[in-house]
Amino acid sequence: MRLTRFLPLLFVGTATSLSAQSQPTPAPAATPKLTEAQVSNVLTQLQELEKSILSQRASNLSGVLAKLNAAVASEQAAIKFYTDCDVLVNSERKEASKTEARQRQEMMERSMDRSKSKGGGGGAAAEDDGDIGTALQLGLRYLILTLEAHEAKEEDFKKMGPKLSSYIQELTAAAPKLKGRALGMLGRVCGGGSPVIEAFQLDRFLGSEHWSRSPIDIGGMFQQTIFYLAEKDAKDSLPGLWDTRLNYEAAFRKEQMPAPEYELWLQDDLPALRWQRAVYLYEKGPSPVVAMADMLKVIKEHPAHADAPSWVDALRKSVNESAPEPATGTQTEAPSN
Repeated sequence: MRLTRFLPLLFVGTATSLSAQSQPTPAPAATPKLTEAQVSNVLTQLQELEKSILSQRASNLSGVLAKLNAAVASEQAAIKFYTDCDVLVNSERKEASKTEARQRQEMMERSMDRSKSKGGGGGAAAEDDGDIGTALQLGLRYLILTLEAHEAKEEDFKKMGPKLSSYIQELTAAAPKLKGRALGMLGRVCGGGSPVIEAFQLDRFLGSEHWSRSPIDIGGMFQQTIFYLAEKDAKDSLPGLWDTRLNYEAAFRKEQMPAPEYELWLQDDLPALRWQRAVYLYEKGPSPVVAMADMLKVIKEHPAHADAPSWVDALRKSVNESAPEPATGTQTEAPSN
């Protein structure tokens, strides 16, 4: 009896479910159709607007670049420019009183002065703080390059390689002056919270796939830009470029690190970078065989390195993949160096 009583309900539920499943999916809304005259009218307006937008954008950026180029003319010009941007962002735009704005500027100027030696006009860097003027000059120069890289089309972007190489050379030469606060200021010019970027609202103009935002990341500059350009047009130069990168990184870190820390970098990080070089050249360089020989050399010279076991496995795999017939264990010899 109970089963008979519930059978109608079961059929009703089933029918409702089947009805819901059988309902057709609503068709997507049709794309509105325009007349030929409407299409022509809208496209013409967009073309004119695009010209106006690009012209205004170029004019605005040209004005900003002119101010930045004037600011890098000297250390004092760089300091004044940075200070003015800081006062604008942190005082004037926050509707601080003239007295507060003046106090902010005086505080910034005193902070900059502390980076100089007691001798004053000679511009010698204080031992602990480094040279703020040099740091700001470099930071503003890198900001200019970053803006140029963002705006450059593919052909023009190729010209950024030599400019970036020149900056890296200048950065490395200035390393003895970039200690303590100076190094922090250099990074801040192009980083988050930069008063220069905020003053001119530049953040949206700084993103580029093949460009590092950091003015002190030598490895990133080579990896994202210099190697990228060489891969396309000068693959044979990649081994030498890698050597240049390692030399610059070692020289820069030697000036930045205490001697014991630098020795650890030479012991642990540099061999890892040399291995990274060999793997990169195996995949993208001019000669995979030479790259395998470089891998073997790294392993032989640093058998006690923490990554040495994984290096052995990786090289064995590469050698076996390159063998004329499948090989296992130690039967296949790696390229001798």
